[in-house]
Amino acid sequence: MDTKEYYLDDFVDYLNKNDKSSGTISTYTTNINDFIKYYTESYGEKFIPGNVIMMDLQDYRNYLLNIKRQKASTINNKIAALKEYFYFLQSNGIIKNNPAENLKKIRTNKPTAPKGFSDSDFRKIKRYVYRSQKNLWIVVFELLSKTGVRVSELINIRLADITINERSGNLRVIGKNQKERNIPLHLDVRKAITAYMEVRDKMSISSDYLFISERKRPFTRSGIFKILKRWENDTNIKIHPHMFRHHFAIQILNTPKSDINTVQYLLGHESIESSAIYLKVRQEDLEKSINALTDY
Repeated sequence: MDTKEYYLDDFVDYLNKNDKSSGTISTYTTNINDFIKYYTESYGEKFIPGNVIMMDLQDYRNYLLNIKRQKASTINNKIAALKEYFYFLQSNGIIKNNPAENLKKIRTNKPTAPKGFSDSDFRKIKRYVYRSQKNLWIVVFELLSKTGVRVSELINIRLADITINERSGNLRVIGKNQKERNIPLHLDVRKAITAYMEVRDKMSISSDYLFISERKRPFTRSGIFKILKRWENDTNIKIHPHMFRHHFAIQILNTPKSDINTVQYLLGHESIESSAIYLKVRQEDLEKSINALTDY
């Protein structure tokens, strides 16, 4: 596949200039390539962006939904990538009409909050991490579970972003779209950071990043994912970094005097709608309610 032909290199430059994260750029390019592959195999012709019509995109959406049986959220992510791609092509005069302009996403009506950890699974993971006695693991666990930071935010924490006093602490986070938020640090987080710093200081590190690998380089996303994969394999519990984020949000909502605005701020959500999903009940809570029914 000649990416120059499809302006993918220029598209990546456009995404970079619009401050998209490396993860978003990678996902978008993968989704565009998936559509190009579908187009050439389905229609038996060379992919030319200007030849694509809305019907092609609608057929692709139906193919993903009815043949591939993909989740609505997955399909909507692919649609978002296609919308961005064809908008880029039109705005740069590469195509005259944008076939994705009025393409609708799949409507979802989920009754449940995002998948998080059950209380027992969370305790099992925590016990496993603490039993390892690895300061790095413990501080990663505590920051993910008690600040709700994203992995991209976690690996970009600088020493100057952390303030720890005798009875309080604060973490300055630069999130999506360079939006800043300040998260109070729980006692467990403060203890974990302090213990980790004692080990880190002995490594003679000049970098101002909090997380440094054994090679004395800043941690990458893949480095954090490798740690989480190890936890997953050893505990036999499905672990994804966003599950810690969901667990954190639910715990915050379960505390007195906390509301959806608190969750929005702490998670760094742009809109209140993104946070509102945590007001919905979890699937396991629905099951508990049903199972608790007596004969009536």
